[in-house]
Amino acid sequence: VTKIQNHYLTMTPFVPITVLLLAARPSSSLLQPSKSTFNHCATALSSTTGRINTTLTMRSVNNQATTKISTKLLPTKRIFCYGDSLTAGTTYPSDELFPYGRHLEKELNQCMLPPAVPYSSASMSESPVMVRWRGLPGWTASAMMDYVNDSSTGLQPVLDGIRNPSLSLVIILVGTNDIGSLTSSMVRSSSDAENAEDATTSAVDPILRLHRTCLDCKGDDGTKNIHTLAVGIPGSANASKLCTNMNQALQDSLDRVSYVDFPFSNERGDSKWSGDGLHLSEEGYENLGRGLAPCAKQILDRII
Repeated sequence: VTKIQNHYLTMTPFVPITVLLLAARPSSSLLQPSKSTFNHCATALSSTTGRINTTLTMRSVNNQATTKISTKLLPTKRIFCYGDSLTAGTTYPSDELFPYGRHLEKELNQCMLPPAVPYSSASMSESPVMVRWRGLPGWTASAMMDYVNDSSTGLQPVLDGIRNPSLSLVIILVGTNDIGSLTSSMVRSSSDAENAEDATTSAVDPILRLHRTCLDCKGDDGTKNIHTLAVGIPGSANASKLCTNMNQALQDSLDRVSYVDFPFSNERGDSKWSGDGLHLSEEGYENLGRGLAPCAKQILDRII
């Protein structure tokens, strides 16, 4: 496992840009999200094949307008962020989404573009990195693996559908909902230690399988070249021990995968966290994207 130390880069205030939103809005049914949202996601994926002289139809974050832009060549380094509500950008009590992926994309491009080329939606043809995401609020890693081949929600169709060029990096941030399920179902007994070990194993296994799904996927040239980054599960007051055990198990078990701790801790009263103490605030998602950018850049720099 390659563990990357956390650090931050200075960033100018974020200006909303036109992006493809691949994040599911919160749904009242855990495994029956809005079909209309996911249908749009599928269309967006199929339109970003990286062909020369294509015209892309891109929908703005607030889904209010559609803009057509012409591009000579789409970015050669593509990143896909996959996870639960922390990837979707859910914050309490707002219904608006603030996905960290857009901040990650801006930060990476600001780092990698020549100083004379400003990053904006108008300069997409010159941007070296494109970031897209899919967040499934309320989903556990187990549910994600159960639906890994689902055309609307699954990870496998995304891996297979993005081509020319294929994905360079998949960032997976999951586990928070698994911890919630486990802590509510664990039976208190004299064998607490054994229960905790079994719980850790059962929660980490589907996360490892998500990473292996990416690592086993063949790219445009027929080789398995997709890299993955496992983001540590943020701690919580109610399950700090289980969270620590899961993050350690991830580091010990992952092969050919980079690991990074969650960029900041969950402190009471911290403005980076929303009022429910489980989701991030708008500021928090911006910090998350910025915090993961150095790690992602190190990985991309190793890719030919």
